[in-house]
Amino acid sequence: MTKQEFLKRLGDLLACLSADQVREAQAFYAEAIDDRMEDGVPEEDAVASMGTPGEVAEAILDDLPPVPRAVAKTRRKSNVLLWVLVILGSPVWLSLGAAFVITVAAIYAAIWILAASVWIVALAFAATGPIFWVLAIDGVLIGHMAFAIAFLGIGLCTLGVGLLLGAAAFAATKSLARVSVMWLRKAFSPFTKGRKGEGSGGSTRGGSRPGGSHLLVEIHP
Repeated sequence: MTKQEFLKRLGDLLACLSADQVREAQAFYAEAIDDRMEDGVPEEDAVASMGTPGEVAEAILDDLPPVPRAVAKTRRKSNVLLWVLVILGSPVWLSLGAAFVITVAAIYAAIWILAASVWIVALAFAATGPIFWVLAIDGVLIGHMAFAIAFLGIGLCTLGVGLLLGAAAFAATKSLARVSVMWLRKAFSPFTKGRKGEGSGGSTRGGSRPGGSHLLVEIHP
């Protein structure tokens, strides 16, 4: 099989994907075959080292996130079947989609409400300090030094607590920001694919295509 025959067959098998995804896959394998040929491997052997177009197409589809993979494989069988499932299943998937969005939004909001609460408490303590200092000045003006010293000390304590809580709030906000990003990635993982190596730290045989694409591929030695 020549390179062009391989790429055409691969494109036919991936017709269930978008035109951009098909072109991306073809460009990647064209480059991989060219690399083998530049190393002195005959064209047919270089093509054979990629695996059959069917095997490559299955590997590409299997690497998609769960929801796009299910849609692509259903579309590959029949576009009519896909639309029938979409229409007949709309009461179910619309309800599940709404519940999913509400759940994600609620958890995301809860994370940031927690961060805001810590900041509010820190600011409340910090703002209380100057109030006590005003009372201390009043104590001085009316001649009650013990009263003034007591409120001056309380003001310093509350300001110190506010500053400590502010530092804790800053650290907590950074941690919660990471948690919220991780949560969003996890929540939307059935629909999107993260960057190669995130979470698993593993590498993909054959590498990844240039341009930030992260389609997993398998090139047989």
